[in-house]
Amino acid sequence: MPGAMRAGFGNGCMVERPIIDDLNRWMIDGARPSADARIIIDRFCRDLVTAGVPIDRFALFINTLHPNVAGRRFTWTPQAGVDLREGGLGLFVMEEYVNNPLPRVTRTQEPLRRRLTDPASLTEFIILGELASEGFTDYIAHPLIFTTGETHSATFSTKAADGFSDDMLMAVEAVRRPLTRLVEAYLLRLNAASILSAYVGRNSGGQVLAGKVHRGDGEEIEAAILFTDLIGFTALSNRHSGPQIVTLLNDVFDIIVPPVEERGGEILKFLGDGFFAIFPYGGQEELSRAVKAASEAVLDSEEKLAGSTVGKTAGFRSAIHAGRFHYGNIGGANRLDFTAIGRPVNYAARLLSAADALSARRVASAETAQHLCQPSRLAGEMPFKGFEGHQKIFSY
Repeated sequence: MPGAMRAGFGNGCMVERPIIDDLNRWMIDGARPSADARIIIDRFCRDLVTAGVPIDRFALFINTLHPNVAGRRFTWTPQAGVDLREGGLGLFVMEEYVNNPLPRVTRTQEPLRRRLTDPASLTEFIILGELASEGFTDYIAHPLIFTTGETHSATFSTKAADGFSDDMLMAVEAVRRPLTRLVEAYLLRLNAASILSAYVGRNSGGQVLAGKVHRGDGEEIEAAILFTDLIGFTALSNRHSGPQIVTLLNDVFDIIVPPVEERGGEILKFLGDGFFAIFPYGGQEELSRAVKAASEAVLDSEEKLAGSTVGKTAGFRSAIHAGRFHYGNIGGANRLDFTAIGRPVNYAARLLSAADALSARRVASAETAQHLCQPSRLAGEMPFKGFEGHQKIFSY
């Protein structure tokens, strides 16, 4: 860096110590103002390069608490910036992970360095041979040890002819601890968001993380309401063991939940053999869109389930209604639930019971029938507990 004071970490090639110090202060301060991991990683790497550490590839590996994702890998190169990849639940038994330096580094909590110009290093781990073939000359894997002892990892690779000098290695070691604290804070937020989304729903989880954690916290919202359950579930559960039923339910939900989420719906509750979902909308002009999305999700789910193996055993019915209701916290003492409460929710539940009584697979209320994705017909009228008079029930 022209005109800047150069202060080495040791003998040999000099590294810009002031830049490293500024980078550490920025990380210790929380890498403000951005909370975007890609932006933070990009600045971290570019500052190291500016300071004189010739990084040509940086990778950050973190294990996550997520129903479907075992880990995340952020990879940075000067040309492409930051790329994010997610590994599924089978990641830790795959050869590309097992035959890799990272399990050793996280297990021993010791760094690992290999000169990629040494032929003996290239057959030790798959990644080393791959990097050498791309022109890399030096590789370092560092453990990132959290305050709990939990360990993740980061790797630094270079194409510099002489690899990393002692000064460069000392610079990398100098940024490792602040980086670890930053990654730990990021992962805590990521895991909290993932777990909340998994157990209380995407939007509900966001509300909780935003501070709505007291009884009564919530708001009035408008949404299309979708209730579902399996047809003949009692008979199914009487014929199969508990583990078999759980497997069946998971297989069914794997098919019918994605169409709901793809259309902007949120699963608020799994209710044994079914679920309760909402499709929020703002104002009467968006009611049609939300109801159409809910009904499209139903039809898409039915088609996919019918074409699956589990569809030979299980089918589901559904009910759609819409209205304004309370969306927020209820509970007692230290146990809360983020849910929806109100007359439209109760009405949708009664509609689902009516579907069973009418032997109909999908029904909708009079308020939503005209907004469905396909024409509907009056399937019948019957009284609903807690509601006056006979209610019109439409099928589609």
